[in-house]
Amino acid sequence: MSGVLGETVRLLATDLYLFTLLVLTVWLPGHVALNYLEFFGPATDPTFQSLRLAFFLQAVFDPLVVASIVSALARIKAGLPVRYAEALLEGLRAWPRLVLVRFVIYAVLALPVGMALTLGTRGAGSAAGGIVALALGALATVLVMRVAVVDSVVVLGQATVRTAWSRAVALTRGQRGAIFTVLLLIFGLLIALVVGLGSAFRAAPELNHFVVRVLVDCALSVVQSAFPIALFLFYWRARA
Repeated sequence: MSGVLGETVRLLATDLYLFTLLVLTVWLPGHVALNYLEFFGPATDPTFQSLRLAFFLQAVFDPLVVASIVSALARIKAGLPVRYAEALLEGLRAWPRLVLVRFVIYAVLALPVGMALTLGTRGAGSAAGGIVALALGALATVLVMRVAVVDSVVVLGQATVRTAWSRAVALTRGQRGAIFTVLLLIFGLLIALVVGLGSAFRAAPELNHFVVRVLVDCALSVVQSAFPIALFLFYWRARA
């Protein structure tokens, strides 16, 4: 686990320029559009418009970022030179398959999550409803850990909707506890960073400017590339 965390940090720091280019290919225009809606958008419910756009970008275009990062990492681990255009082109080839596989898998995972939220809402004052909601939430977490390396399986293993689930499950066997812990640690660090930035914006309101917000959001997106890097490393170890 500590080895994966250390290598994630090392890879992100060593090839920061490459990962920044790949991430910002999608998320620079994405964050410009999102912040434009927040700062200059329609007065009627701009938050809803931003959330809708953010969901669209995450579902349709973020897989391109992940596919490009995974392609670049495979070249790095193989000791091959990596150029931005090559990584992006390989990501583009895998992009449609990854969007489709993610849609199917997330649709399956959304079932227990949706049931947990429904039961949690309906049984807010019921101990039984809360227990069932927690159980369904735990089930969803277990399922996510079972297929955590599915992005790499699709991009590098040429997996399809029919084969991606079973191949991802096989590759996470014996690693799921470590995967959960690493993702939780990265998530915790990211949340701490976001909270710290939020405090800075509140302490200095003049920082809450369109350009500053776009730059900060882009930087956070680059930091979030630690997630696909760590998951790729678990995939690479399992294949090795």
